[in-house]
Amino acid sequence: MKKRVTVILAAIFYVSAVSAQDYAHHRVYVNFGAGYANSIYDKTDESYMNATYSLGSVLELKYAYFFAPKWGVSIGTGLSFFTAKGVLNMEGVIPHYNDPAFDPSGQQYYDLHYKADNLSERQRIWALETPLQFHFEHRFAGNRQGIYAGLGAKGYFPFAAQSTFPQDNGTLTLTGYEAFTDTRYTEPPYFGRQDVRKTPATTKLQYSIDAIADFGGLFRISDACDLFVGVYGSYGLMDVLPKTGDKKDFITPEHNSLFYVNSLLSSNIFGKYNNYIQDNHLSRKKTDEKWNRLQAGIKIGIHFKMK
Repeated sequence: MKKRVTVILAAIFYVSAVSAQDYAHHRVYVNFGAGYANSIYDKTDESYMNATYSLGSVLELKYAYFFAPKWGVSIGTGLSFFTAKGVLNMEGVIPHYNDPAFDPSGQQYYDLHYKADNLSERQRIWALETPLQFHFEHRFAGNRQGIYAGLGAKGYFPFAAQSTFPQDNGTLTLTGYEAFTDTRYTEPPYFGRQDVRKTPATTKLQYSIDAIADFGGLFRISDACDLFVGVYGSYGLMDVLPKTGDKKDFITPEHNSLFYVNSLLSSNIFGKYNNYIQDNHLSRKKTDEKWNRLQAGIKIGIHFKMK
């Protein structure tokens, strides 16, 4: 009896050992993805603002553990970059505006009317990502090709976001109106057509949790690695724009200059846009004041197998 049990246990151990050698438990993935990414320039009517381009990319390094020949789980880190350019044809009003350069006494308030005409803004955002995914991998006959799929979530942590106004054609015109005296201000240097700053404006964005998915083909390079070519997508489950209390008007007064144009990322422009639609009785749809990031593109990478 003991001999039979010993033989059975030895057989189980042998089968387990052979099965363990059939596939690599430990993998390292190095991937690069790039493609379309939505932007805040897509959120309003095109006559108000529109995107010239909007792109996202990510470079990621992941460790995967396959607990079965076709199933595994991975965790990693990545560096994400987003860039977009929009053309602004906005107009609006900032009520009860006080410019210390225009009135050092701080007693004169007026409504500041602004109008952007083909004014360009460029945005750049760098972020760290922490993906966590479950994977499915299937090999075809011959073991030279296969399919790969991944599904999971990632943390998105922006650490640098800035906006600039490039040297493109476009103007920004300011007008002041004081209702108490029925006075309209249009003369330079404080009003009329204005020069827009060229220095970057920085914004502190919020973090997000994104749903992510990958799908594509595997192509054998050697016993130690495969080439992955496929597509990827992600959707942000959280708003990354600053909290409502941290948002600023599109234009704010400055002590050392005439005014300061803030980044749209840090502004309350979508609330102003909704007010603009309502005040002017326009047949446009109001916009959501949040930005949930969406990305989709092509991903390539090398999947290393460590036996």
